[in-house]
Amino acid sequence: MVKATSKRNHPSHKALGLNAATQPLTRCASVCQPKVFIKTFGCQMNIRDAEIVKGLLIDDGFRIADDGKGSLDAVLFVTCSVRQHAEDRVWSEIGWFSKLKGKFPTGTLPIIGLVGCMAENYKKEAFKRMPGIDLVVGTNNIGEIPRLLRKAFEERQGAGEGRYLAVSKKERDEFVYQPAFREAKDNSFVVISEGCDNFCSYCVVPYVRGRLRHRQPENILREIRVNIDKGINSLTLIGQNVNSYECNGTDFTRLLEKVDSLEGLKEFTFFTSHPKDAARKLFTVMSALERLKKYLHLPAQSGSDRILGLMKRGYSRKQYLSLVEAYRKIVKNGALTTDIIAGFPGETEEDFEATLDLLKTVRFNGAFIFKYSPRPHTRAAKLKDDVPRDEKERRHRILLETQRKISRELKDK
Repeated sequence: MVKATSKRNHPSHKALGLNAATQPLTRCASVCQPKVFIKTFGCQMNIRDAEIVKGLLIDDGFRIADDGKGSLDAVLFVTCSVRQHAEDRVWSEIGWFSKLKGKFPTGTLPIIGLVGCMAENYKKEAFKRMPGIDLVVGTNNIGEIPRLLRKAFEERQGAGEGRYLAVSKKERDEFVYQPAFREAKDNSFVVISEGCDNFCSYCVVPYVRGRLRHRQPENILREIRVNIDKGINSLTLIGQNVNSYECNGTDFTRLLEKVDSLEGLKEFTFFTSHPKDAARKLFTVMSALERLKKYLHLPAQSGSDRILGLMKRGYSRKQYLSLVEAYRKIVKNGALTTDIIAGFPGETEEDFEATLDLLKTVRFNGAFIFKYSPRPHTRAAKLKDDVPRDEKERRHRILLETQRKISRELKDK
């Protein structure tokens, strides 16, 4: 951890649930039971990270605010860097604090923390970009948040105004998964792996989440058992690429079998899979397990072989369609969803039409369709982003409209 200090007043906030009329804090609030609001952006992994942070804070004597109204001691933003739009939303919200900079005495406004993927992406540059930030905590360091907040509160009560940076390449400690706190009472996210080794050319995940690491199967099963004992009998196994899981002789299909055998479990699913790691063995196991939902999210990203090559996806259109055919043959009436990127660098009208045709050919139950935006550190960021914005909008709109029509038709069958 690196500490930097700076003399400045703290701004306030007024966006998406946070109240600009935040009341000045008393010293007792900061010393006794600090009140923290956590705002979450992005994927299921971030939702689970936010839940973990809440559990760690509760165990350390903090109070968790339901919203951003009233007096707050700290506001933490659990952030996403997958697309530029997600980052822009975070900067916009934190920016509201800067607008009120200097209007309140130092130490009376909430401590602001940037947590997760954006912390990994920007590190100490985050302090320069947004002076109102006090903490920058990376994805592998969330277990340090209670201690860092305590130190920040202590300095606020004295003469200091410390800033704290905690971003490292160390593996996440297993203890962070153990707090009993769960946001939802009917379903839980259970992390089985962190990071990714695929390095798709457009994807920032390996740079902000790190290389692929797997949790021990016994720890995963223990966490699920605790949830079941609390009455949470539905779950989703999550990771950037769950079907690459392998740890101590347990591969992903064997893990699914172990989870399915747990007494008291009602149902479960998993998210997300990579096509190059999917195989008939997975589909056979999916078909056989009683508690496993018959649902597969299989990101295609493009229907063009040329664009798939530029994306470094590791499979062809033909191979993807072969997987779809096998899945539907083996997993009867199984639902299938996907991800699509519109306007990747170099994407021609012919490439776009190939992707549109993929939607029409496969007829997914649903699809997450996004406009390409360059991400720092990635190979694609070095390519010329040569698809004009209005053309990206057009392609994105056509893909969305096509998929919505297909989804409605499948739902009405």
